[in-house]
Amino acid sequence: MPAVADGEVRSPGVGRVLEILVAVGVTVAAGDEVVVVESMKVEIPVTAPRAGEVAAVAVTPGQQVQAGDLLLTIAGS
Repeated sequence: MPAVADGEVRSPGVGRVLEILVAVGVTVAAGDEVVVVESMKVEIPVTAPRAGEVAAVAVTPGQQVQAGDLLLTIAGS
């Protein structure tokens, strides 16, 4: 699973960003789905590790990602 440090949300594996469900400035709760990554035709929802505000989105839909790549950052509330 992705390593999480300081609100970083990272890719759980190799794949393609299918959908970004949040935008910068949006408040999320721990466990909210924030990104969907597709790997081998399987959709993998990636969830927020903690509550806070989305501070940065580091990827775009269609982008290829590797395991551990930064997807977005959540600033603590």
